[in-house]
Amino acid sequence: MEATGLYFLARLFTCGVWTVSAIHEVFHYRHATVKMTENHIPFAKYVLSLVVMMKLGGTLMLLTNQFVWAASLAWILFMIPASLLYHLPLHEKDGTFIFPQMIQLTKNVSIMGGLLCLILLDPGKPAWLVALIR
Repeated sequence: MEATGLYFLARLFTCGVWTVSAIHEVFHYRHATVKMTENHIPFAKYVLSLVVMMKLGGTLMLLTNQFVWAASLAWILFMIPASLLYHLPLHEKDGTFIFPQMIQLTKNVSIMGGLLCLILLDPGKPAWLVALIR
């Protein structure tokens, strides 16, 4: 398979987690906003609307190979605070290690690594970003 085909597959595979989570949030909107409120996110119902649009909009951008760098960067910037809010601390109050939280946190870090690769591979990234990368 040539590089363009692999680049398409990388973009396609990256979209799975974003699409599925956005669809789940749409169909379980109330539950998602309650969870966000528990994690001290203000204006949860409005923030969740923006999050769903970011996830689905980013997916569309990746699938159509338009502004892949921008969608990837937006997702990275979203994942940093989301990971810290939702997957920390890694220990219960009694000191018990919460392994599933560690898995979720490291999964998010891995996804961010893949998104960085998509930014590097995007031939349409702007000159300022190319200069920043170098």
